[in-house]
Amino acid sequence: MQTTTEHLTLGHALTSHAERLSTTTALVYGTSNGTQDQRTYAELYAQAAAVGAVLHELPSRTHDRPFVLIALPNGVDYVASFFGCLLADAVAVTFHPPLMSTMRAGKAWDYRLEQILRDCEPSAVITAPDLHSRVRAVADSAALAPLVIAPDEIAWDADVEVGTVRTRPEHLALLQYTSGSTSSPNGAMVSNANLAHNIAHIRRNLGTGPGQSAAGWLPLFHDMGLIGMVCHPLTAGMSLHMSTPTGFLRNPLGWLRTLSDTGSSFTIAPDFGYATAVQKVSEERREGLDLSGLRHALNGAEPVRRRTITAFAEAYRPYGFNPHAMMPVYGLAEATLVVTCLDRQAPPAFGQVERQTLGGAYRTAEDSQSGAARAELVGCGTSISADIEVAVVDPETSRRCPPGNVGEIWISGPSVAGGYWGHQKATRETFEATVDEPEFRGRRFLRTGDLGVWHEGQLCIVGRIKDVIIHRGTNHHPQDLEATAEGCHELVARAVAFAIRDETDQDEQLVLACELLAYGPGVDCAAVLSAVRGAVLEEHGIAPAAVAVVQSGAVPRTTSGKLRRAEAAQRWHADEFKPVALWHRGETSKGGQP
Repeated sequence: MQTTTEHLTLGHALTSHAERLSTTTALVYGTSNGTQDQRTYAELYAQAAAVGAVLHELPSRTHDRPFVLIALPNGVDYVASFFGCLLADAVAVTFHPPLMSTMRAGKAWDYRLEQILRDCEPSAVITAPDLHSRVRAVADSAALAPLVIAPDEIAWDADVEVGTVRTRPEHLALLQYTSGSTSSPNGAMVSNANLAHNIAHIRRNLGTGPGQSAAGWLPLFHDMGLIGMVCHPLTAGMSLHMSTPTGFLRNPLGWLRTLSDTGSSFTIAPDFGYATAVQKVSEERREGLDLSGLRHALNGAEPVRRRTITAFAEAYRPYGFNPHAMMPVYGLAEATLVVTCLDRQAPPAFGQVERQTLGGAYRTAEDSQSGAARAELVGCGTSISADIEVAVVDPETSRRCPPGNVGEIWISGPSVAGGYWGHQKATRETFEATVDEPEFRGRRFLRTGDLGVWHEGQLCIVGRIKDVIIHRGTNHHPQDLEATAEGCHELVARAVAFAIRDETDQDEQLVLACELLAYGPGVDCAAVLSAVRGAVLEEHGIAPAAVAVVQSGAVPRTTSGKLRRAEAAQRWHADEFKPVALWHRGETSKGGQP
């Protein structure tokens, strides 16, 4: 069995599998009409090679190889187009079709597309036929004229002979644009070597390979979906079974059924995915599941919550799920994907510390005084490979923090991307930090913007620098406040915490917006509001300025499920939430009437 370290690039891996595993099922995708679109390794290579043949002839504009923007729905064509870029030595730029639920969403997509087109000037855009005129119109406004291609226009022959892979490890493979909508998008430059290194160590840690299956539903334009849920299994020679994010939200049981029916050993989801599988799948609907084959259920992309891990294990233990299969991980697009993870089959590591002592020397919960407010810590393991250095650094001194002190997470190693395309200042600020200690002299670090702490030998994520709420001189991590809100009443499904500025004394005031599991005349929203503000005040010593119950889906998130707290604050000030119920104090809040 070959390992990824024996393949120069992912394109070489697919080529090898097309010869050695030609009739093995590579990819099965559930479609919206209930059918399945599938490819063997020989067929997936053939389709990718046909795409690559078209792309290889394209002229480049701003780079020595052409950029190709992929704006397709999640499916086989997306995967084949991505591998086609790799085989052609073109640079894939991942994107997504517009969400046309509202006119505002459509305009936001057009704006985002135009910014990315201006930023990287792709030679081609691969998208569905019904979007061709729209893409051309947006490209015209950016003064560009890329070739617009539909996958259906590219014929492929399943019996094609395996050809030469043109790409090289040092060549740029992917521009992964950071999550969120911004007027200045940054594309992380991920090389073929970055991809091969990160996936090789995912495989090494998990022991994945031919003969195994994987199942998931993550979006392909995001690093965790594309690299972790698709490129890793396919590079490993596994059989991959995929559904779409929309399909998962409509029927979370479908994901579990696929894991059960295929005997899959591997999956990835953000924390909310596992929570949804507990909350939205009743006990009677779980009958017949067999999750005994699931060895690795990776949990990342957003803060991993102890209560989610515990609830999922308790709910699905009767159906063969091994609690040790749950693996909290930490990573980000700028480091290709995974940075830290637990050892294979190690139990999730939990801890408690006094909240007031995070950032200084602290005692464990057992030694703390009775009644002290405590923070839950979930260990995300250690570095995925020996050549990746993970440091928790005081950004003011550029020196590592002692174990137990909160600092910014800095990363150095072969999985770290080469910077942001065309943004030298942002690259210097983010990718070229230096630790002021002799052993790291001359070594460059990626500044993640994430706050972490080493606890009992494992990295724990406690928040983001820009999300910290400073209230009357005291720092509060919004993840802690959100966890308290979600745990104080059985109807609270998700919460977002953000700060607004008091117009009188300019102090930061706390607002919490909560989505519920159920709505309607029988729901006592007043009880929810009371429970949230009481629990937050009691546990954190901060009195919310406002607490709102909002409609399901109103809390803004990125495509990977991360909360967009800054956007939530903007929506609050613009009175866009239209709360179902609202409690607020004084005149410090906006966004509805009491």
